[in-house]
Amino acid sequence: MPTWWCSRIRRCAASAEAGKITHALSPENGDHIRVEVEGAMVHAEAAAASPLALLHTLDDALACLGAAQRSASLGQKKE
Repeated sequence: MPTWWCSRIRRCAASAEAGKITHALSPENGDHIRVEVEGAMVHAEAAAASPLALLHTLDDALACLGAAQRSASLGQKKE
């Protein structure tokens, strides 16, 4: 049973941005991170049995978000 947890709520500019964040976290969603979207609000909650396990879960989630951000910036036209 997890004893360590972290919760984060993010208000996005639009529901489309919230959907992109949720999609980026989908590899981690389930046992480790639970992500819910309501309109433009994203609520992410992570739980783990130890502080180190929670750190690894959050690190993986940030890696997913970073990869999505880099991918999106590569697809943008440069002016």
